Amino acid sequence: MGGKGERVAEWADGRLGVYSLVRAKVRRAFPDHWSFMLGEICLYSFIILIITGVYLTFYFHPSMKEVEYNGSYAPLRGQMVSEAFNSTMHISFDVRGGLLIRQAHHWAALVFVGAILVHMMRVFFTGAFRKPRELNWLTGFLLLILAMFGGLTGYDLPYDLLSGTGLAVVNGTILSIPIVGMYLSMFLFGGEFPGSELVARFNTIHVLVIPALMVGLLAAHLILMLYHRHTQCPGRGRTNEKVVGLPIGVRAVKSGGISSWSPVSYSSSLQSHRSTPSGSTAPTVPTRFRPGRSRTGTWAWRTGCCG
Repeated sequence: MGGKGERVAEWADGRLGVYSLVRAKVRRAFPDHWSFMLGEICLYSFIILIITGVYLTFYFHPSMKEVEYNGSYAPLRGQMVSEAFNSTMHISFDVRGGLLIRQAHHWAALVFVGAILVHMMRVFFTGAFRKPRELNWLTGFLLLILAMFGGLTGYDLPYDLLSGTGLAVVNGTILSIPIVGMYLSMFLFGGEFPGSELVARFNTIHVLVIPALMVGLLAAHLILMLYHRHTQCPGRGRTNEKVVGLPIGVRAVKSGGISSWSPVSYSSSLQSHRSTPSGSTAPTVPTRFRPGRSRTGTWAWRTGCCG
């Protein structure tokens, strides 16, 4: 088995040059300071988001079509809800481990945004954004913006009362843009707010557009970090050309497990307080919302599960 593995490695290295490239990068030193784990927490949180997000896409139906709810949650049975909300309830109450995955996705998103923000604060207050690392600072800032937009679009996918309130704020913000505000709102919502294609469009943005952009920016961020070498705290023998620390392989063994476990343990502990034990009654369930004309002629939200 060992001989076959060596031959495969030699074959790949002879055609791709992977071994020599990786060997040169692995031998580089990595600063051994706790604050540098913030970036690793961002990375591992993003991996959790991708894994849990892929699982959720297997069961979520991004449609605003109204269907009758016949799931496990008894108080809602027989009510007309959107297909998006129906599939959300199906994930939470009928899919094995569905609520666990939903909560893990939710809390990992919060950890991801928070870790990026704290990581950028460290970079700012230590001056690590200065020449020649301006582009790395910009890619990190763009990742923060995309992370917030990813949270917004995911927050609106269940199409319940909570997401409807957020969408009303988004629509009002867009309409406040001079001249083009109304056209942008009509384009985004597929007609007069809330439109009929909102969930499908937000699902495409949330599942395809934003993750693709984030993967590209993350790759560029890591490549620039390797090219310019990692920043480090001032100290004896430490310069921009000489990094004092541990080899990347040793660093990965020492802190990689800790930083990868942080978002897992944090999100798991938080979701355990939100998950409903088997056989108990859920304390709250998001109610759906439907747009309706008020007496003044403006759009108003009719709350509640019924009619």
